[in-house]
Order: sequence, then C-alpha cells, then structure tokens
Amino acid sequence: MVSISAHHDDNLSADVTEIADVAVVGYGPVGQALALKLAQYGHRVVVVERWPDLYGLPRAVSLDHEALRILQSLGIMDEFEAATCLSQVYEWRNGKGELLTAFPGLDEIGASGWPRRCGFSQPDLERLLDDRVCHAYGQQVTVHRNLTVVGAIEHRDKVVLETRPTGDTAGEPLHIAARYVVGCDGAGSFVRNAMGASLENLGFAADWLVVDLLPRDPSQWNADVIQICDPQRPTTMVPGGPGRRRFEFMMLDGERKDEHNNAQAAWARLERWGWTPSNAVLERHAVYTFGAAVAEIWRRGRLMIAGDAAHLTPPFAAQGLCAGLRDVAALAWRLDAVLRGRATETLLDSYGMERREPACVLVEFAVMLGQIICVLDPRQAEERDRQLRSDTGRGEQREPAPRLGHSPLVREGDETAGWLGVQGHIRYRDRVGRFDDLAGSGFVLIGHEHDPSDTLSAGQRQFLSDIGATVIGVGKRCDAEDIDGTYARWFRQLGRNAVLVRPDFYLFGSGDAPALVSDLMSAWNRNVPALAQEAS
Repeated sequence: MVSISAHHDDNLSADVTEIADVAVVGYGPVGQALALKLAQYGHRVVVVERWPDLYGLPRAVSLDHEALRILQSLGIMDEFEAATCLSQVYEWRNGKGELLTAFPGLDEIGASGWPRRCGFSQPDLERLLDDRVCHAYGQQVTVHRNLTVVGAIEHRDKVVLETRPTGDTAGEPLHIAARYVVGCDGAGSFVRNAMGASLENLGFAADWLVVDLLPRDPSQWNADVIQICDPQRPTTMVPGGPGRRRFEFMMLDGERKDEHNNAQAAWARLERWGWTPSNAVLERHAVYTFGAAVAEIWRRGRLMIAGDAAHLTPPFAAQGLCAGLRDVAALAWRLDAVLRGRATETLLDSYGMERREPACVLVEFAVMLGQIICVLDPRQAEERDRQLRSDTGRGEQREPAPRLGHSPLVREGDETAGWLGVQGHIRYRDRVGRFDDLAGSGFVLIGHEHDPSDTLSAGQRQFLSDIGATVIGVGKRCDAEDIDGTYARWFRQLGRNAVLVRPDFYLFGSGDAPALVSDLMSAWNRNVPALAQEAS
C-alpha cells in the first residue's frame, strides 16, 4: 500500500539510516543510468531495488543512436559496443513470406554519431552499468537490494522513504532521507502512485508470447529484423544481441496466458521458423500485455518519475528503454543545477513539460505500427498489404524524431530550438574522437568557423562559466577541426552560425552567439535570478 504524507518538521528522525542528495527507486537500466549520471556530477545517490540481484534474462533488445550517445556520456560504450550487433534493414512480410515493405539503413550513422539502431542483450548492459556504478563511483552511490519502498514522508527540504525487506512487511525498516526522489520503478511505480499521478491510456492492449533463444550452432545466427504481418499469427523476429534471437508471437482471441507461458508452447510456435530443441537453447519465455500509456504529471514536489514509471509503449518502435534513457538525460542536468544552487526547484518543472509531448508522439507511433501489424481479419489484411506495397503505405511508418515540448529552456520563436543536436568526429587538442568525448557534454556553445567567445560580453562569458558551459569553434580557423564534415553540413542545413546545445543534446536555439546567450540568461533568470543578473 502506498503511504505518503507531508511534514514540515525538518529535523531528521533518529532512525534515518541513509542521507542522500537523490534517492532512486528501481535499479533497472534507467535507474542505473540516472544514479551513474548524478554520481558523475558529484552527487550522493542512494538506490533502492526490490530484487536481490540484477535480472539475468533478456527484456529490451534494441537501442537507437540517441540512446547510444547517452550511454557514451556514461562512459561505457568502449565495452558495450562489442556486445551489440547491427542489422541493415527492417522487413515487413506477409504470412506467405512475401516482402511488403522494407526500411533500410538501420546500420547507418545517425545524428548522434552512432548507428541508427543496434541489437543488444539487456543483462549485458545492466552488468556494465552496475560495474561502473560500483567500481568507479562506489563512494558516491549506495545500492540497497532486496528492499521495497512502503512509505514516503515529504518534508519541506527532503523526502524520507520507509523501506522493508521485500516480501516481509514486518521486517526491520530502513529509512532513507533525500532531497529528491526519482521513481524508476516500472509500470507499477510506487513513486508515481505516491505522487497521485494517473496514467493516460493511449488505446492499445494485446497479449504476446515473447521468446528468446540461442542457436546451438553460432553460424545459424543472423541479425535479420523481420515483422511477419500474418493475420493467422502476427510475429516479430529480431536479434537480441550477438548470438541471440528474439521472437514475439501475438496471442489470438480465446487463447489464455497460462496456456502459452511455457516451454512447450514456445517450441510449438518456434517450429514454423525452423527452431527446435535440437538446434537451439530456449533462454526465456514470457507472456506480456503490450500497453500504451503516459503519466499525466512527471513531477510533484520532491518526487519525480522516469522510464516505464512515466510511459509505457508497445515494442513495435523499439523505444521503451530509449525513452527511459532520454528521461535520464533530461532530468539529471536539471537536478545537478538545482543541487548545486545554480537553479531553483522551478527548473524541474520543465522536465515533464518537455518530455511528455515527445514521449506521447513515440508511444502513439508504436500504437499506429501495432494497429497495422495486428490486423487479424484476412480481408483487412489483404487491403493493408496492398497499401504497404505502395509508396504511400511505406512512408507512413517512418520513425518520428519529435521536438521537445514547450518550456522556458526551449528558445521561444526559434524554429531550430527543441530539436536533437548532432555529434560528429573532431580533432581537438591533438586528439581525434567524438565531439562529446573531447569537448564536453554540458551546455555547449558551438560557433561555425569562428570562436563564439570572441563575440560575447564579459558578463555572458561569466554566466556560461557559472553554468559549466563549454564554448568552442568548429571548422576552418578554429581549435576544433570538423573531421567528417558533420558540423559543416549541420550549420548549412540550419542556416545559422552558432548553436547553443543543452546537456541532454537538444538545442536551446541557434543564431548569433550573443543573442543566444542573452536569451538563455533571460530563461535562466526565471530559475536563478541572482546568477543571471550578476552576469548581465
């Protein structure tokens, strides 16, 4: 049962065991990433996880270029990249195996400087994140496993969480005090319920049997991404990382979950596709209800949510974990600014304002795909197949890259503001590599073929220094050389000579550098009057 109450006595009770800047509830990949990012910023984090160990079986199996850039910022991509696999094309086929449409270029480099899409095994990712949390930031992050949050009391300057051993409501309580609490605790989120936040249902529900297998002969593995639009049994086949295959089978009317969530049912479905116990190992089977929902509010007071606690999506666009990592990127820098006193708590309001709208767009896109894929009426399926073979049908499935929702941190009246920024390779200070690794990934003011700091006032330069921003020129006559032409192409497309990129890689805006910084100072002034006014 959720228990939350407000309290205005700011004296910590004697039984508080842990004190943190931020308490993270849930230690899946979203909770891990948030704990790690906050630790990188120098903050004290306590994590509460209800299970005793990392979950060892596959769940998410696909990441996009933006998610990979966020993982790059966490310092794990050197190890993680070897645990990913690339596919070239996403094919949609009918029940006879005939090609309906195809979406090539999955292995092409996306705007974020990484492949547009890769396959992976979630346990590999979780182990890498956990290893980095424990070994690189063990002094800043404490992870409590096998504990369940059962209550929360919100004070004026903190939240005190009451936790108990999982499954033992009468067990010895552990109380954790933190300035802020973030629920990364999944679809049944305690934190979301404690906030009183409801989920807006976006109109999709279907049961699917999800099966993961490992071919006994590695040469039989492939990275094909195939959607079978068969009214007799819609089926998805994708790689689950190197050496793994993921199959998803839609359950039909009248079929019961308990009859299909077993190895016998899994093998029965797999046999059509040539997999049997003689040539494959069944790693996992589970029946999931694919749903679509987005929380109406993402922050209340000192409580916030991220990941599946904030949004649920069918897997057809492979955006579930990607969206959760975007939440981390959007929230962590705001918490850092507030915790450091660079901004007031009002900065946190813009988190949900910006993230909810693009989350809805991608969930609705996945729902649209599901409605196309899950057609069970043979005549409707024939008409769908005809449309998919046409150019008109093909264009409708392009994955959107939504703009951030309106907020003070998205420059008003700027058509480039709120869109994802790019990352290319540069040569900088005798090193060659990706931009974020060499130039930094906080606020970054980038000038095209000029150093934008030369055009700023002393007050503007001081303001940028105060918020930890980097100022850099890229291109001819600049400290940073544009190795692959990424920035030349980007600025040519924008038609501007400077961009101001936020720590989550989205544009505050573009244009002349002094005007950009002035507008950011005005926006920041709403959150920390003293900082912006002193710099003006």
